[in-house]
Amino acid sequence: MSLRVSVLVVLFAVGSALADEKEVAEGKPDNLLPNGDFELGEITPRNWQTIDGLSSFWVKDKDPDHGMALKFDSDVRQSQAYDWWFKIAEGTSPKKAPAKIPTVEPKYDTLAGLDGVWFWSDAIPIEKRNEYWLTLDAKGAGMLVWLVGYPEKPDVSFASDAGAVKQYFEKVKGTAPPNERLRKAFIRKNVWKGQLKIGASKEWQTYSRRAKPFRPTKYTPTVKYVRVLLYPFWPPGEYFVDNVRLVEYDPEVHGAE
Repeated sequence: MSLRVSVLVVLFAVGSALADEKEVAEGKPDNLLPNGDFELGEITPRNWQTIDGLSSFWVKDKDPDHGMALKFDSDVRQSQAYDWWFKIAEGTSPKKAPAKIPTVEPKYDTLAGLDGVWFWSDAIPIEKRNEYWLTLDAKGAGMLVWLVGYPEKPDVSFASDAGAVKQYFEKVKGTAPPNERLRKAFIRKNVWKGQLKIGASKEWQTYSRRAKPFRPTKYTPTVKYVRVLLYPFWPPGEYFVDNVRLVEYDPEVHGAE
């Protein structure tokens, strides 16, 4: 190892230690969500679903304090999104995304008016009876964020929790089962959901549920895994998210109810 590389390694280690000490000093417990700051990845951030390059993007924010972040555009025609999502699910690179087709008022046929732009984390194991605190930085229009619970480790493939999209994929591939009476077209595997509402802001703001932790197993003790769902929808436009953190709830740090 060269002297220059050795110095860089030492500096990186010192920097990481200082960052850890800063987190402890500021009362920030370890983030249970890997890559919640979206700094790691190549074409798409690690530990999250892939971006699509049409309605979801991995971008460098103009604010250097935020570095890499997620950008969403809900002003996309649903028909175009579905066609492109099928190709993404089949393994096409988001770098090959098509140019967005212009939308027209009242824009009810856009993702904003229909599906929203769902974006999921990978599955995170949790402990029974534990409480959790979720925070994130956001700017743009208001949006919803969900913590979704599962009794078993869920499928995290692209669109795995999007029933209408999965049915569209089956239709395109010709694998849709017969539309029999009383047959459920899509069976959801989640058994619990908790919601966090994000307000609209032109600048970065940090959001959390006001003094109310998430309790996935309080009434649904079968929950063993959770996923974070970022869900921009209406109005049609751009949304940005960074620094998603899921930690074990500490009343002394996060405040009591």
